[in-house]
Amino acid sequence: MISKEKNFHLLFLLIISVSYLFPFILFGKVTTFYHDNLDSVVVYNHVIGKIYRENFNFGYSDIFLAGEIKYYYLRHIFKPFVLLYSIFNTELAYWTTNIIFKITCYLSFFQLSKKISKDLFISFLGSILFVCLTSFSTLGFGLAIFPYVLYLIIFKSDLNIKHYFLIIFFGLNTDLIADFFFIPVVLLLTVIINKEVLFQKFSLILKILSIFLICSIITSSNMIFIQLFGETMHRVEFNNQSQDILKNVYINLVDMFKFPTGLNFTFFKLFPYTIILTPILLLSIFSKEKIVKKLFAFIFFLQILSFLFSVELIVNFRNTSDNFFKTFNLLWISYYLPIIHALLFIYLASISKKIFSKVLIGLSLISIVLFQLNSSAVPFIKKFILKEENYRNIYTFEGYYLSNDYLKIKKIVNDSRVLSVGLDPMVAVMNDVKVIDGYHSLYPLSYKKKFRKIIENELKNNEFIKNYYDNWGSRIYAFTANPQEDLKNFDQAKKLGAEYVVSNNEIVSDSLSLICKHCFSHFKLYKIK
Repeated sequence: MISKEKNFHLLFLLIISVSYLFPFILFGKVTTFYHDNLDSVVVYNHVIGKIYRENFNFGYSDIFLAGEIKYYYLRHIFKPFVLLYSIFNTELAYWTTNIIFKITCYLSFFQLSKKISKDLFISFLGSILFVCLTSFSTLGFGLAIFPYVLYLIIFKSDLNIKHYFLIIFFGLNTDLIADFFFIPVVLLLTVIINKEVLFQKFSLILKILSIFLICSIITSSNMIFIQLFGETMHRVEFNNQSQDILKNVYINLVDMFKFPTGLNFTFFKLFPYTIILTPILLLSIFSKEKIVKKLFAFIFFLQILSFLFSVELIVNFRNTSDNFFKTFNLLWISYYLPIIHALLFIYLASISKKIFSKVLIGLSLISIVLFQLNSSAVPFIKKFILKEENYRNIYTFEGYYLSNDYLKIKKIVNDSRVLSVGLDPMVAVMNDVKVIDGYHSLYPLSYKKKFRKIIENELKNNEFIKNYYDNWGSRIYAFTANPQEDLKNFDQAKKLGAEYVVSNNEIVSDSLSLICKHCFSHFKLYKIK
């Protein structure tokens, strides 16, 4: 049995290596499907790495937002895993964390699934599916270790030193924001799988969850401090909009089954999900097994919540509330959908009729293969089929962060701040260029008001951008309603500390003087007069 498990683990490593080796062979670089990973948290981690590497120079965080982002705003500043960013360069640290996250997901779920299913191969496939369905690896290790915590609660009667070490280590590396519903979901799934456990091992469960929660609170204390004692955050201006009922039903069905709605980026992202989730959910609807029905009911409950949260009455109530409740989103619980989907696969593949079990196994294999390749689909099509001229693969670190061009910019601007137009400002930060803009999920409301003066005229000319900034505002960008008619107030940008403007389009403004038009491959550099 142990030998067979080792063979499965080696096969898993071989399978996930394809997601790294395939794009490396094609493009010479590893690709990440979610460049959302690259425009926020990775940049934060890069700055944290610099802080630790430079003898705890916490002042380095002033690189963000005209110096108004302090070190304790950096989400993972106290998480042990972020130390990798002080040891390795940012790209290597990111991919190392990504690999560790996937291995943790796999081993954690495998430990749980082999207790549920007698078939090791089904447990193996379910574990890989869990890895594939778990998209983001930048939000801490809470979701990755979740199945293992569930395993300890349901199947262990006592804990040893190894168990305590893993609970403490992964608790310290858990993001309390992303894993806000960790404990309620653990308890709910415990009830679904074996409700007797709650009464039989109450003290053990309390011990496990208390240790885990305390550890996650310790390393998320900066976020708690900001919420309780920090100045008013921009999130208090969040405003949601209600949706048409029929449209909302359609959106929720598409979301539940992960149906792609067009042949585009989203298609390649969602197609592997659809292949396996559609049969899983359809079989769950008709299954007679109580556990399957309960797991499906949980998923359906989340979709009902999604529906209710966009109903006008609820939306208006939230919009008129204050502080935490206004920005609180019960749908954060959907973060745990991957484990519910993977558990459904384990139960259905184990107890369904032979023909259905074979179909599920076959589709899971196809899905797993596509998951290893899908991040390379868009760049492959654009580079080798459409043969786009000067194609830039934004799913790679090199293609997204443009280090060669920004090295030239850094030499010109030195320690001056820049404003980015038509470009992600966090790219400048990644290249150690100070900025006044960027993507921040938490920053002072007062700064949002100051920055709005720069783009006020642009917002007046575009209702969509106006709502995007005023009702959300986490992207503090120099939006341009019409590239041919730039309406930004660069004098206000200078008041916030910007001395230069980096733009991907030519800007005609009396407030700017062109420094370099052809020095860079992808943009132009201006100085604010």
